[in-house]
Amino acid sequence: MTRYRLNNAPRVLAAVAWAVMAANLWCGHALAHPLDGLSGEEITTAVKLLRDSGRAGLEARFPSITLIEPTKAEVEDGIADSAPPRRVLVVVRSGRVVHEAKVNLSQRRVESWTARPGVQPNILAGEWEAARQLVRADPRWQAGMRARGYKSFEGIFCDALSVGYFGEGADSGRRLVKTPCYDARNTNNVYARPIEGLVALVDLDALEVIEVADTGPVTITASPASLGEGAQASLRRPLRPVVMSSPAGANYRIDGGAVSWDNWTFQLRFERRVGPVLSLVSYNDHGRPRSVLYQGHLSEMFVPYMDPDPGWSYRSYMDVGEYGFGSLATELVEGVDCPAGATFISPTLPGDDGQAYVAKNAMCAFERNTGTPLWRRSEVVTGSYEGRPAVEFVLRTIPAVGNYDYIYDWVFTQSGEIRVEVGATGVAAAKGVSTQRVDAAGADTAHGALVAPNLVATYHDHFLSFRFDLDVDGARNSFVRERLIETETPEGNPRRSIWTRQPIAGGKEAALESGHAPEIWRVSNPDVTTELGYNPSYEIVADHSAVSLLKADDWPQRRAAFSAHALWVTAFDADQRYAAGFYPNQSRGGEGLPEYVNGETTVSTDVVLWYTMGFHHVTRPEDWPVLPTLTHSVTLRPHGFFTENPAMDVPSKFSSEP
Repeated sequence: MTRYRLNNAPRVLAAVAWAVMAANLWCGHALAHPLDGLSGEEITTAVKLLRDSGRAGLEARFPSITLIEPTKAEVEDGIADSAPPRRVLVVVRSGRVVHEAKVNLSQRRVESWTARPGVQPNILAGEWEAARQLVRADPRWQAGMRARGYKSFEGIFCDALSVGYFGEGADSGRRLVKTPCYDARNTNNVYARPIEGLVALVDLDALEVIEVADTGPVTITASPASLGEGAQASLRRPLRPVVMSSPAGANYRIDGGAVSWDNWTFQLRFERRVGPVLSLVSYNDHGRPRSVLYQGHLSEMFVPYMDPDPGWSYRSYMDVGEYGFGSLATELVEGVDCPAGATFISPTLPGDDGQAYVAKNAMCAFERNTGTPLWRRSEVVTGSYEGRPAVEFVLRTIPAVGNYDYIYDWVFTQSGEIRVEVGATGVAAAKGVSTQRVDAAGADTAHGALVAPNLVATYHDHFLSFRFDLDVDGARNSFVRERLIETETPEGNPRRSIWTRQPIAGGKEAALESGHAPEIWRVSNPDVTTELGYNPSYEIVADHSAVSLLKADDWPQRRAAFSAHALWVTAFDADQRYAAGFYPNQSRGGEGLPEYVNGETTVSTDVVLWYTMGFHHVTRPEDWPVLPTLTHSVTLRPHGFFTENPAMDVPSKFSSEP
């Protein structure tokens, strides 16, 4: 067996080596890159092996089927005639019992079968539908609807929502959802007319409605709040076309999971739980590939609502772990969701039944000219001018998580930056009230804003945790924290004060938040120096980093402890991927980052940053009947990584060659 070493070259060379090896065969098929997503055949094979072994019957459901990644050493080293085995982690739920199976696809065998008592995997699509049918057939619910004037239940939509956890005995081990309902007749906005005060609690295992809480009828808003053009009183004059195009063709290349654009290359896969996973992100620095980010992806999102009403207080969702950003990704529409000419990507995902399916057009890739200079200088003294247009590469997906749509982008720039943007749109969760005007609202608007007659949009938060495994010029990195501090000037100086930056001692895993003094957070390579003598680093630049205002002992906050801090720093552990733990549905709290941070060093080691993109949504009338997109972002920015502005070599004119 011939084995080769990549001579400590960046991981992009490893990716090239794996592409060369793609002619090798796995089970008679072309070998995937070791970090590629699972193919349909791989998903089917894993389930078949479990069924054939007698571990998973026909009644079993599969909340999760994910790639078990090879080690970093295996990915970097490469083995010329033998790839690391393709292995998957399968979560199997049969009856009320959960098992985790590790399946070796290359050897076609089940490596392990481990029971996981006391956990609840993510809610499955079939369970949503079952809960809705159970509620609509329940006599208590029907009586509550008749008390509200409904003689027929056609056009009534009932949601199925995770219940969280609120103390010992709160669920007695049951698998639960709650089901508020909406009058969706004569509207394409099913969340616009909530039927307030009537919520059913459903046991998904027993297939029974445990209870129906009815606090009494509340006036239902008359407006259907439809979103189509025909529902509007009038339309403004349309604009002349404003388009984004690449007349000579795209500048990016997507070959399976390998993506390249300008000086950037990376490996892409799409997972049911977290959506896009970007690995081996590397920048070509004048012919020298340099690693920046070994892997980045969304880890969790916490959305707690701020109303103590029994019909609302349980609403504290973990949208990634309880539902799934990948499984809820919607089919993107050319010309609106993505510009005309974008490349659409349809990933293969595992279904609840273990069968693979194609998520049609769940991602798109495109370039955009921002219309703002990448850089410019107009010199008044000499009359000279130099400027460059700013073009970015964007990878986009848009999951519809209940009432919210999230426009989720990874953006790459020619100045060496990576930016993650999340635009929140969709429909604000609204509560039915008796009030029609805010000046007579009284207590109805104590926890939200009146957005229409008889509707209050409840205040709430969004906290998204992103996992950034930065490998800056290699995996051996250090976390650097510096504070900008005011200092006094020497005696006799006409200035009274200036500021400078001051290192903050640490070097251990930690949870951080910005104080009143600004801070710089960087991941640096202490073993490499640039021509200027710097240790190359990448800085994490926070745009929206609000943290939770909930008390630490509040049950939702216990489950989502990551939201209390803007940044968490850990040493790399391949098993640590989710900020609120592997099983956040009905979890008790304490899992995830509170467990991961245990005092390990963050100096000269493999460092992972967990960034909390947080924002408090103080609702307003302009958020109704649909939210204008509000975008939040975080940027990974080079800091001493280059010896000058890396965009100096960008030409001033575009090429006309195809």
